[in-house]
Amino acid sequence: MDVEPQRSSGIGAVLGESTRLFVGGLPTVFPWVLAAELIQALPGADAGGNIFTMDLELLGKPDYLVRALLAGTAQAVLYGIAVLRLAGLAGDPVQGKPVWNAARAVPAVLIAYLAYELVVAFGLMLTFAVFILGLFIAGPLFGLVLCVLPLGPTAAASTALGLFVFPAVLERRGPFASLKESSRLAKTHWVKVSMVISVPALALLAAWCVQNGPQVMRMLHSYLDMLSQHTEDGLSIGDVEKLQDSLKTQPAGSDAWRLLGCVVSAFAWWYTLAVCYAQYRDLKRAG
Repeated sequence: MDVEPQRSSGIGAVLGESTRLFVGGLPTVFPWVLAAELIQALPGADAGGNIFTMDLELLGKPDYLVRALLAGTAQAVLYGIAVLRLAGLAGDPVQGKPVWNAARAVPAVLIAYLAYELVVAFGLMLTFAVFILGLFIAGPLFGLVLCVLPLGPTAAASTALGLFVFPAVLERRGPFASLKESSRLAKTHWVKVSMVISVPALALLAAWCVQNGPQVMRMLHSYLDMLSQHTEDGLSIGDVEKLQDSLKTQPAGSDAWRLLGCVVSAFAWWYTLAVCYAQYRDLKRAG
């Protein structure tokens, strides 16, 4: 985007622009995001569970890794097309065919996404572990308070690196150059970017709760049952392992629920994409 630097817009202006893009892109951009999210509902595309039930042994199985790579590649192409169409909707079209431009950006998007996910996943797993520790020491409230410690740095890293897809697709940058550019832009107006991104983060959290609702409810139910059986001597590490094993052996929910979760997630990710692009565009124009 070769434009003269100008003053960065306020939070309200960025969110207002993102709302315009979100509504205006429902018929033309959202279908690509929906298609990307529905890939998760295809047979063989299961990610192997969520934060409660993920089987880490799958990471060592070639067939799972191949399926994950194919699904990830398809999603990267679809999201790339969505980003290109979003830029066109905002008045900043990119020359060339969208499908070819999106396909060319796949390696950068995938590698940058994996690096981003590793950083965020590590922070979330640490946060969850700290929450569980606090949960079994003094209850849910103490666990929530305690998990704020690792959650803060995780949120900071998520904010700094969260705009990587736009440099990768629109500027044709490499994966680590895209992450670096995202961090550079976020640092110029850190507080504003954090507050803007926190809005779609709430939408993603709500979508996650819908997708993982059955597992969350089973976890709480199992915890309360286990707690009622250990009112005097408390819970041990063995009890925690039993709780995790019980979650893995229970069904994740019906196909209809899973499909609903993908649709809700698609709306949340489309809103997130619109907000992040409006923020990225504003930061690029401000230099």
